[in-house]
Amino acid sequence: MIVNFFIVGAPKSGTTSLYKYLDQHEEICMSSIKEPNYFSSEELNRQDLYYKSQVVSNIDSYKKLFIKKKDKQILGEASVSYLFYKNVPEKIVAYNKKAKIIIILRNPVERAYSHYLMDYRLGYVKVSLDEILNNSISKNYLLFYQQYIELGFYYNQVKRYIDVFGKENVCVKLYDELNEDNRSFTNNIISFLNLELQENIDFTLPYNKSKSAKNSFIQNLYSFSFLRKLISTLSPNFIIRFINKKFFNQKSQIISGKLENKLRDL
Repeated sequence: MIVNFFIVGAPKSGTTSLYKYLDQHEEICMSSIKEPNYFSSEELNRQDLYYKSQVVSNIDSYKKLFIKKKDKQILGEASVSYLFYKNVPEKIVAYNKKAKIIIILRNPVERAYSHYLMDYRLGYVKVSLDEILNNSISKNYLLFYQQYIELGFYYNQVKRYIDVFGKENVCVKLYDELNEDNRSFTNNIISFLNLELQENIDFTLPYNKSKSAKNSFIQNLYSFSFLRKLISTLSPNFIIRFINKKFFNQKSQIISGKLENKLRDL
């Protein structure tokens, strides 16, 4: 068993949607956990990021994430932490020198604000993005700055993968293309993986869509991770859809011109 391709990021750039679409392809087996973070586990454990997300640290556990439905399926996973950390490309190429790499990039200003809004909604950050940019807080400042700003400095991150795997094995796509035509976008990725296009993939459902609570009370409740997990685990899909429609706005907040200019300068 060896993983054939990796969706390495960037965060908040449509990787969840691509993961879900590719997982419907008959010749593809995606990992049961969307982001195993196996090749960045050392860095994530060392940094102790505030997300407390699941990290798979040993190869046996990593292999168990891939359950083939057919013998000839190729394997893939989508850990967005792989794009940022410098040593990950070398780790992946040592594991599989023939691996295919998929990178989705989003306007870094939009990406930063979307990432901040997600963390705010989930209760990980309590201060404004402007305060973070001004370094007017102390706790977690460097981690916040890394997640919202440094992850958007794409050049060296992308270059590392091209240098290691070669241009022919690295597919760089834009988030805007996914938004405009998710079917064409995904079909381009399938062709990059040298697979046949299929008609059975459902492109109608949005995944990981931005949303904001309609009031501060709902926002405070939603910030408790155990409550989110409880509702997600115990509630059928129609209840979750009702909650999203009743208590959340499906359009994210609009960034102020002043903050947008500050991010653009960075």
